[in-house]
Amino acid sequence: MLSWPRSQTWNHRVPLRGTLVFWRGHWRYLDAPARVLCEEVVHPHTLPGHLQDQEVFVAHDTMSRYNESGLARSHMRARVFNTLAEGHRHYAFWLLRRYERMGSVLQGKAPVPAFAIGEKERKAVVRFMRRHLRNALGERPRVRMRRSMALDTSLYRVFECTAAQGTLRRQYVAVSSLECGKRIILPLSGRGRIGGNIRIVLHPERGVAHGHMPSPVRQKKTKTTGDVVGLDAGVTEVLATSYGDKVGKGFGAVLDRLTEETTAQGRARNRLQSLAKRAEAEGDKAKARRIRRRNLGAGKLHHRRSQGEAEVKRRVGEAVRNVLASRPSVVVVEDLSPMRGRTQSRKLSRMVSRWMRSALRERLEFRTQAGGSRLETVNAAYTSQTCPHPACGYVHKDNRHGDRFQCRACGYAGDADVIAAMNIAARWNDPEIQPWTPKEQVRAILMARFRRRKEEASALTAPGRTPA
Repeated sequence: MLSWPRSQTWNHRVPLRGTLVFWRGHWRYLDAPARVLCEEVVHPHTLPGHLQDQEVFVAHDTMSRYNESGLARSHMRARVFNTLAEGHRHYAFWLLRRYERMGSVLQGKAPVPAFAIGEKERKAVVRFMRRHLRNALGERPRVRMRRSMALDTSLYRVFECTAAQGTLRRQYVAVSSLECGKRIILPLSGRGRIGGNIRIVLHPERGVAHGHMPSPVRQKKTKTTGDVVGLDAGVTEVLATSYGDKVGKGFGAVLDRLTEETTAQGRARNRLQSLAKRAEAEGDKAKARRIRRRNLGAGKLHHRRSQGEAEVKRRVGEAVRNVLASRPSVVVVEDLSPMRGRTQSRKLSRMVSRWMRSALRERLEFRTQAGGSRLETVNAAYTSQTCPHPACGYVHKDNRHGDRFQCRACGYAGDADVIAAMNIAARWNDPEIQPWTPKEQVRAILMARFRRRKEEASALTAPGRTPA
């Protein structure tokens, strides 16, 4: 951790200027190396040359990863191959070869290729791709950390100095500033070997700056068990496994407490904000300033929220570590990316937002990679409403009643989250239900299987028929 002296002025407000250019229609720069963007797009004399180039490289990488993540979440290539006809499929893959063409698709335009295809067919393909890409991409990348910057070895220097007592030597990092020839000296709170590309992130409310440095992960060669485990993310517990275990018990109580605290804080701040507005309307501006300065500060609020987020992350990480302690070969989870926005219940929406699905996904990705397991994502439609019994498979919303599951067709009963985890594990080898399969089609496939099983069971028990 780097200590940030408040006496120094932190003048690194480095916007990723390159990201703004792409939203003006210049998607073609993503198809070229980042150095082309440095030469043609970004105007000089905004930042020191090398620092400016470094930020452009970050912008180029951010936009490229944003587009690739959208393609991966939408399963666009597989969806195109399995859904569109041959002529439409050729045009769709031609669009996916260049980022510039993807930008045209997101704008509703249908570029004309060198091969023959009608305008009506082109527009149909563009509508199909645009709908799925927009849902997968979500919000555009925005520069949320304006106090963050990436530095290579030419933009910082590490040195040591003897303390005033003459015995202790302290380590420092000198980073480039916006003034030529001047650097900002940051004293380190500890000692370590620093090298390569680093990132400096300022936290003004704490008065410190964090230095992030990549470090290789030493992966132990461990043998997996060959098992396949399905995981279902819940709200009462962190995870339910297809083995029948529920990990992270007591997590729901933590979410309830954090939700109630957030609600109470919001109501209290709204009342104070109303008092400040009323005082300002009555002409008492001094009172309004006092209320906003002494009662509506964001420092304590951010501190409480950060403590709550740390508690959630700790419990999520502990649950993931316990689940993967058995070293399964394959870990199957539902697609967590659609779990954003408001749910039907406002309280549940706050709880889901407190959950921080990205933290769960990040822990799963790291732990599975470090432990030698594979992480697979499947379509989770109707997994909590489907009977897992091999001879049944009946799907109905009334099968689930809160945390309990009981099939209306065969009477199979169990915990609803464990049933969902069992169905998620079974979806991994399902050739008919793919991650991009619409939920209506998933239900039709499941009901067709249920009817087929019943017909086979009836044929086996018919009079005069001897079971094999």
